[in-house]
Amino acid sequence: MKNGIFSIGIKGELLVFLSAMGFATMGVLGKMAYSYGLNTTTLLFLRFFIAAIILFLVSHILKRPLMLKLKDGLIAFGFGFIGYNLVSFCYFYSLNFIPASLTAVIFFTYPIFVTLFSFVFFKEKLTPNKILSLILGSVGILSIVSPGKAHIDYRGIIFSLLGGILYAFYVLGLSLPRVKKIDSVKMSFYTNIFAALGMGIAAIVSNTFIYRINIFALSYAALIGIFATSVAMLALFAGVKRIGAVKGSIIANMEIVIACILGAVFLNEKMGIYQLMGAVLIITSAIMVSLPSKALKKVSLENSFEVK
Repeated sequence: MKNGIFSIGIKGELLVFLSAMGFATMGVLGKMAYSYGLNTTTLLFLRFFIAAIILFLVSHILKRPLMLKLKDGLIAFGFGFIGYNLVSFCYFYSLNFIPASLTAVIFFTYPIFVTLFSFVFFKEKLTPNKILSLILGSVGILSIVSPGKAHIDYRGIIFSLLGGILYAFYVLGLSLPRVKKIDSVKMSFYTNIFAALGMGIAAIVSNTFIYRINIFALSYAALIGIFATSVAMLALFAGVKRIGAVKGSIIANMEIVIACILGAVFLNEKMGIYQLMGAVLIITSAIMVSLPSKALKKVSLENSFEVK
């Protein structure tokens, strides 16, 4: 059955593509939820809480025990309560100021920062591919923020870029030996639980929690929690196990393209010529980083997409 239509490779590719589609819908669904009165803190609390419920059910169905050692629990707490919240808040808060497609493109600069931080903190060698990727990514960012006919709110640029930088640190954290030993579904469940706790507290303390939620807003939040978070993560984990990190990471880059298409179709989003040029450069940069290198042995793609 190696060459059959249902071969493991094809199944894996479809799963990773499904994952990319799921992650790509986050921006559009977030914008739609905002249009019905939700704010960032309430939306993220709902997203994390709903995703945790789905992951709990999946763990129960797969008969995977959810018990964690104390040390692993503290790690999950740090990743969820702090890391997951900061990254997600930056991503979704930027949606208040710039198009969803632009948020996705800028956020996807995170592989560039992973490469840069790996060099700075872990003395990882910069290959010609990586150097060219850093240059293309940097030029892409400059192109996006360049003045043109399209009006760009720089608050959105700053928050989406900050989200990408923080996510790069998150990815490096997930590559640590102790963290990689924790089951991916289990880690995702606890990350979402602790993130929901943290965001819930933040929303209440800042007096931004919305208690009366429009049914349409709740529906979009549920879609984010189910399809754009739980299903996307599980599909990625399963897909990468079948086809490997290198091939999976290249297919996963389709997320940017899908996000741009969805933004144009459902939100009538348009980019200026400079933003389009920047998007192409960043996509190219992300693909180049995904090409085979020693870095892929150290940073697990399966974990690196865990908290988007």
